[in-house]
Amino acid sequence: MATNARGGVLLLSSSYPSPTARTRGAFVEDIAHGLRERWPVTAVAPLIYPDDPRAETRNGIPVTRFEFGSRGVLLKEYGGTPILLMLRYMFRGLLATIGQARRQRVIFAHWVVPAGVIGAAASWLTGRPLAVYAHGSDINVYADKSALYRVLTRFVLRRARHVFAVSEPIRERLATRWGVPEERLSLIPCGVDTATFFPAEAPPEGPPRVIFVGDLVPAKGVPELVEAALALAAEGLDFTLEIIGDGPLRESLAGRVEEAGVNTAVSLSGPLPRGEVAARMRAAHLLVLPSHNEGTPVCVMEALSSGTPVIATRVGGIPDLVEHDTDGVLVPARDVPVLTHALRRLICHPEELARLRDGAVQVGERFSLIHRRAEVTEALARAFPELG
Repeated sequence: MATNARGGVLLLSSSYPSPTARTRGAFVEDIAHGLRERWPVTAVAPLIYPDDPRAETRNGIPVTRFEFGSRGVLLKEYGGTPILLMLRYMFRGLLATIGQARRQRVIFAHWVVPAGVIGAAASWLTGRPLAVYAHGSDINVYADKSALYRVLTRFVLRRARHVFAVSEPIRERLATRWGVPEERLSLIPCGVDTATFFPAEAPPEGPPRVIFVGDLVPAKGVPELVEAALALAAEGLDFTLEIIGDGPLRESLAGRVEEAGVNTAVSLSGPLPRGEVAARMRAAHLLVLPSHNEGTPVCVMEALSSGTPVIATRVGGIPDLVEHDTDGVLVPARDVPVLTHALRRLICHPEELARLRDGAVQVGERFSLIHRRAEVTEALARAFPELG
């Protein structure tokens, strides 16, 4: 562990694990631990859940959480973010960040919007250089949400000395749409802890077990997945779908399942600890992620690292992860009939599932977190020599 008294990296993130939500933003915490091997790291994140501490040392990293009146609701869960809430988020976040930034060498913001906006303002006020990580929805959705968001995005990307992208489509968008010079760009997807996510010794047995892991929000395509599963259950197919995660759609999805009378086929488990998610992935025959937009989804890398094939939409960086008809199946977004057909094909043909599992098992250490951490650390060291 680094102990540089001159300061190190202030990691500012829109999402970071907490006692209430232990897996939310876990991939950001994973990166923080990699940086901590070389430099001191502190973290600043929003206080989402009232019972979480405003300050704690979490797994060796000091974490400050700023309160902005969320009452347990994420910004992205609002249909349209209330302007007063966003202003309070920015102001409280800026105060917390400035207080920490003066003791550090570099500000490293995760998500261009909104954390990157706070980071860029703090960088301008304190003179600390800025790095920013584009994870997907920030560039694919929020950056073009309004004229104001476009101005803020441009401010962040011009202020940043270095910009990370989790997928090739995002890297290309940053370069072409937003004019970020190639020399200030690094393409480094998030990684997977392959000591936690690894294949089972033997293939799963019994009727096909399908899982979804993620936030229960419209952009993840969960309603389409539920409709596809209900259609297949109505056909009498023998399978189960377990939905792991939480979000604003949870109650309506549970109601839809109850209404259809297929509780034995479709279940909602809520959020689960990381180790339990890994165990469910190893025991599953298939993971499905029908997102409308994505960066490079960690759950897909976790599934493939667990030897579990994937049905996912052909959006964002997913085609860089899933090799169609080798370790998974790619389908169009928002297309329930095609998604239903892909599920039916694999549920009804176990030999196809077995072939795709063989392909997934070959993924091995391809998404190893250890490699990703090293790449991020080296890129920061090159871009920010003041870190020493």
